[in-house]
Amino acid sequence: MAGIKIKASFLSAVLLMGVVAQGQDGGGASPSPGAVTSGTGAIAPPVIAARNFTVVSAPRLIVLLPDPPEGWTSDKPEGATSESQGFPITTVGCVYVNGNADNAPTATINIIDSANNQQFQDATKAIWNSTDSSPQGYDKTVIVDGLPGFEHYTNADQTGVLWVIAGGRFFVQIETTRQKPAELEAWLGRIDLKKLAALK
Repeated sequence: MAGIKIKASFLSAVLLMGVVAQGQDGGGASPSPGAVTSGTGAIAPPVIAARNFTVVSAPRLIVLLPDPPEGWTSDKPEGATSESQGFPITTVGCVYVNGNADNAPTATINIIDSANNQQFQDATKAIWNSTDSSPQGYDKTVIVDGLPGFEHYTNADQTGVLWVIAGGRFFVQIETTRQKPAELEAWLGRIDLKKLAALK
């Protein structure tokens, strides 16, 4: 997605790359360019098939990104809609920072409209069906406010990622650094998920 730079963790890239691989195994699907951008390049959901999907425009999703909480600042939210082989996707995001230090805690919120592509969602959920815990951290399937999702946390650097699906189509990603695991759901709670799920 040209012109949009939204932070994504290594885990996020792995999850989405796994979906791409599953799509290719199932019949030659190919990734659409740049839905979520990391420092190493663009990662995108797969193109399953050319269909008449309709996505919500970026401005309608951007207004659902929360204002920074007290003591935090944020970049200007960004978003765009791209299309490849008939598969549209809208991605919006915002980065939040607590303080000016180089090691200040951060949070990143991304919202992705998957355009009701059930095959994409089924492939993604299949990747989430894994649970692992060790002194280094954990991966686990979660249900948050009735929404299916996946959570990852690394203890050493206090980084975490939480994904949930709202309204059966909107992927919400919360990524935190230098914060405790509970802050993942705290950040998610700042989003009006019911309003998001109701968008058409």
